[in-house]
Amino acid sequence: MNPVLSCESRGLHPCPACERGDESLCEQKTKGSIESGLLIGACKDTGGSWSPYFVAHKSQILPLPDAVDDLNGVLVEPFSCALHAVLRNPPKGGDRVLIIGAGVIGLSVVAAIKALDYSCHVTILVKHSFQGEMARAFGADEVIYLDGSYVENTANALGAETLKPLLGPEIVQGGANIVYECVGKKKSITDALRFTESGGKVVLLGLASIMKQVDWTTVWLNELTIKGCFAYSTNEFEGQRMNTLQIAIELMKRGKVDLSPLITHQYPLHDYKVAFNTITKRKQENALKVVFNHDQTTVGG
Repeated sequence: MNPVLSCESRGLHPCPACERGDESLCEQKTKGSIESGLLIGACKDTGGSWSPYFVAHKSQILPLPDAVDDLNGVLVEPFSCALHAVLRNPPKGGDRVLIIGAGVIGLSVVAAIKALDYSCHVTILVKHSFQGEMARAFGADEVIYLDGSYVENTANALGAETLKPLLGPEIVQGGANIVYECVGKKKSITDALRFTESGGKVVLLGLASIMKQVDWTTVWLNELTIKGCFAYSTNEFEGQRMNTLQIAIELMKRGKVDLSPLITHQYPLHDYKVAFNTITKRKQENALKVVFNHDQTTVGG
């Protein structure tokens, strides 16, 4: 299910964003035959996927081929977020790529780069050992752990140099051609800016908000390009314009990517308290993607 409530699902004439294929940037998300909201789950007329049922427009339904199992089907949506970011901001052959964050989105960026056969060197910055193991399984070339020496280790992996100024933290001279930032915290954004080479690009996928004390000096000094990337919409794939979720399904169907290992825990809906507790203890539980399995759920129970 494509959860984006764009013009078509609202019964409206396409706005400029939807006309050019940027449905996630729809300009009419407060109009039409349903209440305000950009996504199913954020609109009171449609419900959400934590319940046994929700409402969708026929244009939002994508058939899942028999060759794609349900566990991969569950991950079409988050994988499409990563896929959209990579397709809109592709690495070049031989690029040094840095991915910051090894949650579902960060690991999906690794998987997307490999599934699309980009020839580049992928380094990922992770917090936990189970994330690092998963990153390597998906094809990351270098895994750097967030320990006391991560700045130097990341710089070395990127062929860069660390410099210590009179004031402030280390400065990285050189770095990645492109950084995909998948956390959205002050520290991760600061790292993304300082680990990008002069003239490079930072793609922001993490759910960033109002944050203080982010040093933007390198954006000006190194002439960086900062690109936001939200959800999914329409992308170019093998010479065709396709919905991002359709591209994700096609890659899964071809066997180019198997994301099912990301689902580490499954619970029936009535065990929602246990599920949320698992999410809050990711490190102890080695949790990546926690899902509700409706086959285990008694409707009305």
